[in-house]
Amino acid sequence: MNMDQHRSNRKRRTSIRLRAEITGLALVAMSMGLLHGQDKPEKTSVALSQAVINPTTLAWQLQLEEFAILKTEGSDDAAQNFRIRGILPLPKGKLIPLPQLIRIIGFVNTAPGGPTGLGDLTLNQFFILSKKKWGQFGAGWNLTAPTATHDVLGSPQWQLGPAFTITFTDLGNWQMYWIWENFFSVSGNDQYGSSAYAVLQPNLFYTWPNGLYAGMEPEWQFDYNTGKVALPLDFRLGYVWSGKLKYNAYVEPEFMAYRSEGYTRNPTDFGIRFGFRWYLPMKAAPAP
Repeated sequence: MNMDQHRSNRKRRTSIRLRAEITGLALVAMSMGLLHGQDKPEKTSVALSQAVINPTTLAWQLQLEEFAILKTEGSDDAAQNFRIRGILPLPKGKLIPLPQLIRIIGFVNTAPGGPTGLGDLTLNQFFILSKKKWGQFGAGWNLTAPTATHDVLGSPQWQLGPAFTITFTDLGNWQMYWIWENFFSVSGNDQYGSSAYAVLQPNLFYTWPNGLYAGMEPEWQFDYNTGKVALPLDFRLGYVWSGKLKYNAYVEPEFMAYRSEGYTRNPTDFGIRFGFRWYLPMKAAPAP
């Protein structure tokens, strides 16, 4: 088999894997939609949609997202990132008098033309420090563990850093929130070099009373060591509805608007996200 045939077969296998994973996620969403049809649905509203979209809402959540990467800088092969994120809400207590959210994030990745396996595992904890009429402010930390099963599927270093979020919800049908996360390598610096970068999410959404919403949720990266950046842009169209649980399904194409020359942490040029999320609001504590 010559190199062209080998490359063609590899691209075909990658494409088949991507289609299978996207189809599987679509079937999950469809099945949940059918189950929803058997529930007694609650009336959708702007308030419901905004509560579901808001990242600081205290709710139990399971989030599935398939990112089909169709174009990558320096490669003709497709790739994908499948993200599983669980969110655990904790009310304020005697030990920690602040409500908090704990996020556990795992990945199953396919590198362009390369292997498929586990990515890194991230643990994130946010404390809701202030809740006002205009919105909320929170702060916390991230810890990334190097659990990738192959070098090209994640980082070989443990990473730790602070994180901050602010939401603006008193904007009518609009909602805006910002998330700023920092990642600093705390292991392997002698072997791999120091890693220090930030991820900034400027998010803006508009919701309709029928449960539809549209907006943007890009992840902009800034490398503290080199000053280089990656600035993708995306557009999300989603739908929120409610039955026994609350659900959120969306599709989100993304393209790279600007990337500094030589920046390799995010080589994606174009891809499409397909997401489905389950929400179970935390019950309010009984009055003393």
